[in-house]
Amino acid sequence: MAKLILLFVRRSGPFLAIALAMITLTAGAESPLALGKAPVEVKKTFTGISEIIMVVEDLDASVKKQWDTFGIGPWEIWTLDSKNVKGMTQQGEAADFAIRIAYTKIGNTYWELVQPLDKKSTYYQTLQAKGEGVHNIVFDVADYDQTVVDMREKGVGIYNSGDWQGVKFTNFDTRGHLPVIAEIFKVEEGGSFPPPEQTYP
Repeated sequence: MAKLILLFVRRSGPFLAIALAMITLTAGAESPLALGKAPVEVKKTFTGISEIIMVVEDLDASVKKQWDTFGIGPWEIWTLDSKNVKGMTQQGEAADFAIRIAYTKIGNTYWELVQPLDKKSTYYQTLQAKGEGVHNIVFDVADYDQTVVDMREKGVGIYNSGDWQGVKFTNFDTRGHLPVIAEIFKVEEGGSFPPPEQTYP
């Protein structure tokens, strides 16, 4: 390998020689992979990413615009509030809130829009602080209940949570650890998404 580099350098000039020398030194830098060392084993909290959730000002307008412009959809739409969500919390405290959500899928990833209907939710807080955009990412986990315990032990608080007719969700306040809020969810035995209130188109 060294003979090939030297031959190439002689034919190509000094500037390329310097560049190749830098590349060679970098490639030879010690690293766990370069030295054949196994990476340090750590317990992985997340096993995948399943959904991106965005907060919007006007759900109906956003759904229409995304469908018309990018073909994102079709959409299923629901209202979530204290009438159909049990155990609602906001930033670790019991609290009710109302939101409208629109749900679809792009490839293997779920894509959800949320419009806050009052000023009580973290969705409203995010919208006021940052405008429309990503509120949280939904991660897959091996064990929902154990993850809730593990997060508590790590000192990661609950941002919001609830139980929507057997679909349990928890958003963790991971902002000190990740650049985004992390959510996990699980569907209890017998639980399921109810029929949508409306669809689009």
